[in-house]
Order: sequence, then C-alpha cells, then structure tokens
Amino acid sequence: MQQNQITKGEAIWLGIIICAVVFSAAEAPFTFTFNTRLQTWQVFVDILISGLFICDLVYSIKNFKALNQLPPSLRPSKKKFAIITTVDILACIPFDLIFYLFGLGGASRGLKLLRMVRLIRIVKVVSIINSLTLIPRWTKITLAAVSSLVIIHWFTCVWIVIHPLEAAIDRTEYYIECFYWTVTTLTTVGYGDITPKTSGGRIYTMFVMFLGVGVYGFVIGNISRIFAESARYKEQTREKFSELNTFMKYYHIPGRLQTAVFNYYNHLYTKRLSDNDAKIISELPQALKQELQIFMNMKLIRNLPVFKFCSQACLKEVAQALEQKFYGPGDTIVHIGDLGDEMFVIGHGVVEVILEDGSTVAQLHEGQFFGEAALLKETTRNANVRASTYTDLYRLSKEDFMSIIDNHPELLENMHNVTTKRASDREKASTANT
Repeated sequence: MQQNQITKGEAIWLGIIICAVVFSAAEAPFTFTFNTRLQTWQVFVDILISGLFICDLVYSIKNFKALNQLPPSLRPSKKKFAIITTVDILACIPFDLIFYLFGLGGASRGLKLLRMVRLIRIVKVVSIINSLTLIPRWTKITLAAVSSLVIIHWFTCVWIVIHPLEAAIDRTEYYIECFYWTVTTLTTVGYGDITPKTSGGRIYTMFVMFLGVGVYGFVIGNISRIFAESARYKEQTREKFSELNTFMKYYHIPGRLQTAVFNYYNHLYTKRLSDNDAKIISELPQALKQELQIFMNMKLIRNLPVFKFCSQACLKEVAQALEQKFYGPGDTIVHIGDLGDEMFVIGHGVVEVILEDGSTVAQLHEGQFFGEAALLKETTRNANVRASTYTDLYRLSKEDFMSIIDNHPELLENMHNVTTKRASDREKASTANT
C-alpha cells in the first residue's frame, strides 16, 4: 500500500488495521494508568491483533518487492522501508501472551509499559493515510473524530497518573470525570470545577492549556477544510447557474430555450464532476487521456438501464467504443430505409419514433436506446427517429456491438429485458388509451 491509490480490498484491510491500532491506543494506556490485572480476553485480543500485524508485515514485504520492479525513480526508499519494518516487528510482539505464559498477569507498571510499544504502529498508519490522495469525506471526518478522542484519552490517562484514583471512588466515574476535565481544558473552556492539587498537576494543566489552543484550532481547521473541499464543486455549480441566469436575462432568452439549457446543465452536473473535466486531464499525454476518457464514459453510462448489470470489463469495452453525438430539436437521427449499422443510447433528452405516415408511435427518454433491432437483424430502418429536445446520444457501431456481445453476452440479455419492458409499457399505455 505504497501507492497514492488503493483498491477496495486494500481499503478494507487498512480499515481493519486502523481499528486494531485504535483499540491498542485506547486499551494499553488505560491498563497502564489503572494498573489493572491482565484478563483472559485481553490475551485473546492480543493474539488476534498480533496476528493481524504479522499478516500486514508479510503483505508490506511482498508489496515492497513488487514495487522494486518499477523504474528506479518510482521505487520506494529502502531506508524508509527498513524503519517502517522495524516498527512493524516491534508492534507484532504479543506482550500480553508473554505475560500470561510467564504468570505475570499482575505485572508492575514498569513491565506494562512495554505494552505501549505497540502504539508506534500509529506512525505507519498515519504515513499510509497521508500518502492517499483521495479519501471520502465521511472517512476523513471519522478519522479526525477518532484521532481527537484518542488524544483526549491519552491526556486523561496522564491526568489520572498525576491524580491517582482513590479507593472510595468508582473507576468508571473517575475516568469520566477526568475525561471531562481534559475536554474542558483542551477546548480552553475551563470551568474550574476540577482543579490540580499538586505542583506537577498545575504544570501539566498549563501544558494542556497551552497545547489545547493548537489542538483545538487544528481539529476545527481540518474539519472546516474537509467540508470546504466537498462543497467546492457544488459552489462552482451554483456560480455557473447564477452566471447562466444573468446571461439569460440580459439577452432576453425565451423561456423554452432557457429550460433546455438548464436541463442540459442539470444533466451534465449529475453525470460529471464538473464542466471542467476535459481541462483537468488536458496536460496529460494522449495515451493517458484516452484511458481516463474511457473511465469518464463508464461513469456516464453505468447507471443507464441497459448497462446497469454489465460487468466492469463489458462497461469498459462499451465506453471505449461509444461516440458521443449531439442533436437539436427537429433534427432527424435515423431515416426510414437506412441500413441498420448502428444503435444509439440516449444520454440526455427526448426523441420521437415516427412512422412513414407521420404518426408518432413512441417517445424515448434518457437511458433508453433505439436502432438495435435493425442492427441485430441486418435490416433497414422502419421508422424515422427525430430529436424532440436538445439531445445527447451515444452511438455504438455494429462492428463494435457484435464484438462486445461476443465477449459479454450479458449486454444482449440486458437489451432484450429492457426492450421487452418497453414493449410491455407501450402496450399497457395503448390499452389504457382505448
């Protein structure tokens, strides 16, 4: 996991490792602070976490060997890998199991301090997270919240060490009270209802107060940045619509045309990240741009009914073969008598199917397709197809279509299902009208 991007499986594995690290970061300081006796469940959890860390260590070594096959400029640093591996090995030591096997369940605080070695695993987790370029907003917020709670927990444990638990006080209640003190002090609220009783406690309190200004600002700043990043494209969209609205009013654009323009932009922003996608990839080499364009097309078509249940490989082939076409109201897309050597998928807009006598037999909308019958049966077109609105179509040639269904028969099955449903809906509508 040394790349900037990770697969879904790697993301799940990283999540499991983070959970193990967070548990260790919470449990080890707590056990040390209250000097509790080792429990059987802790031994089993220790074995599980050590097993996870060992598996992750093996994976990291294999991944490092694979990355060493890359060009020298792209290879990871051997020195950095050696440091991280040393950290991993130390974190894998099952101290709880060792204490249990040697009858040290009630070991002194000095020995229990060894269990804190596992916390150095946090260094690697933070390094991996920082190396990732795209992290979902909810993940960032969750990580920020968990990190804040762990830090508060650590400060709480130190406060308890300075002001030990008295025998008459319940441990849970005392921990909550100390946690409350840490929160109020770190956030600079400081109600003063809990105060230090010793010089060491006062020095520690001043340190926490001083640090709290930075920590509080850091947390608030990061949360604000996360929301600002997620809202950036939404803000750009609002600005675009505002500019369009001003443009329409200034040039007295008719309502019909305004509706068509806004409908198109609504379609565009639901299908793309922004209207700046082409510019984002414009500086890349042509081969990379073509590859990225395929995945952009996949995003456009994957939710269309005819492609909804297709495999990733099928979608990629279709996206590579599609040619985007645009038509205005009244433009004829298919003429009666033409050879059926292409089919169309409607990305946006409405088209009408018109017979030779001029009667409209169907209206097709976004996600529907036409032209497949003549293409499959090698016949000529038996109707005109005309754009009713500004229409965005995706053309698929016969040669590409036949090649794709040979490799991915599920596409043909999907087409038959959608066609059958369309015919059934048309028949119901006709019955209702009569």
